Amino acid sequence: MKNDKIERSVKRAFVNAAPYQLDKVTEKCKEQKGKVIPLENKQAKKSINKTFARIAAAAAALVLMIMGSYAYGERYGVASTVALDVNPSIEIGVNKGEKVVYVTPKNEDGKKVIGDMKLEGSDIKVAVNALIGSMLREGYISEMANSILISVNGDDAEKNAAMQSALSAEVTDMLNTGSFQGAVLSQTITSDPETKRLAEEYGITEGKAQLIRQITENNAAHTFEELAGLSVNELNLIGESGTKSIANVTSAGTASERAYIGEAEAKRIALAHAGVNEGDIYDYEFEMDYEHGAMIYELEFDCAGCEYEYDINAKTGEIIKFETDRRGSVSPSPAPDAATAPASTPTPSSTPTPAANAESGYIGESKAKQIALAHAGVSEGSIREFECELDREDGITVYEIDFECGNYEYEYEINALTGEIVKYDIEEE
Repeated sequence: MKNDKIERSVKRAFVNAAPYQLDKVTEKCKEQKGKVIPLENKQAKKSINKTFARIAAAAAALVLMIMGSYAYGERYGVASTVALDVNPSIEIGVNKGEKVVYVTPKNEDGKKVIGDMKLEGSDIKVAVNALIGSMLREGYISEMANSILISVNGDDAEKNAAMQSALSAEVTDMLNTGSFQGAVLSQTITSDPETKRLAEEYGITEGKAQLIRQITENNAAHTFEELAGLSVNELNLIGESGTKSIANVTSAGTASERAYIGEAEAKRIALAHAGVNEGDIYDYEFEMDYEHGAMIYELEFDCAGCEYEYDINAKTGEIIKFETDRRGSVSPSPAPDAATAPASTPTPSSTPTPAANAESGYIGESKAKQIALAHAGVSEGSIREFECELDREDGITVYEIDFECGNYEYEYEINALTGEIVKYDIEEE
C-alpha cells in the first residue's frame, strides 16, 4: 500500500506543476484562424549582410586603388622631358611637381657624365646643376667649347616655356661664375614624327634633332647626316655665322672659337696666298661653316677686278679650297674705305702671256696645259684624269682644263687668245 500512496503523490505533483490548458489553447487557435503569421528567415538575412559587406569592401578597395594610382601618377608619371646636349646627350623625365622620374644617357659621353649619380626624386634644378657640374669636371664644357642646348618637351606649352626660361637662367648663372662665359641655347620642342624618327636613327635627343633641322632649313648646302655628329658648340658657331637666325631658339652668350685659329689668322693666310694687301681689298665677307668633314672659315673678297674665295681649315689653317675669278668688272667699285679702286690688276700666276697661235689665233691645248700645270706647281707625269675642252664663256673663248694630282682636283679656264688664267679652282677630294 505504500507504493500506491507514492504514485498518488507523484500524480498530484504533475497536475499542479502543469495545469490543464487544452481549452484555452483551443480557443486561441480559433482566434488565429485565417491569419498568416510571418516567419523570419535568419539564413537569408545573414546572406544579405555578407553580400553588402563584400560590395562595401570592393568599393573601398576601388577608392584606394584610384587614390593610389593618382598618387603614383603624381610621383612617377612623366609630365615633361628635359634634354641636355653638349656632346654628351642626356634626357631627364620630370613629373608634375618638377621632380626627376628618370635620367637616361643618349650616348657614351652621357653615361660618363651620369656616372653613379642617383638623381631620381630630386628637384629638376638640383639634377641639372649636378649634371652640369659633372660636364665641367669631365671637360665637356670649357673655355674651348662653352655651348649647351636645353630642350623642354611636354603637353603644357605654358609650363614648358616657364621651365625653359628657369633652367636657361640657372645654367647661365652657373657657367658665368667660372673662368669663362657660357653660351646657352634653349628651346621648347614641337614634336613631330620626322624629328622623332631622325633622333632615333642617329641616336641623339629630339632637341638636338630639331636644332639641326632648323640649321639645314636655313642652309640647304648642309645635310642632317653631316651635322648629326657635331657638338652643340660647333652647331652654335654655324648658326651664329649664318645669315639667318635659328628660329625658336633663345641664345645667351657667344659660342667659343678658342679651339680654332680665328678670323684674323684665316684672313692673313688668304691674303698672303693671294698676294694682295689688306688695304687693297673690298667687299670682304667672312663666315664659319662645316665642309669637307671639318669646321672651316669661308672668306670672299675682291681686289682690282678679281674675286677671291677661300675655304680654310679652322683648326689647322690649311687652305682646303681657293678660287679666283677675273671675269668681274674691269673697273670695280671702290672699297668702302678707299677713295678710288686699285689701278692695277694683279695676275694670279707669274706665267708670262704667251704669243697667239699663227693659224687660229689661239695658243693651243698644249700651251694651255703647260700654263695650268706651271700655275698648279705640278709635273705632267704626276697628274691623272686630264681633260681639255675649248669653250666660250661670257664672250671669251677659253680652254677648260680639268685634272687631278694627289688628293686634289684642279679646274682652269684659260683665255684661248692670250693665255691669261681667267679662273681656277683647286679642291681637296
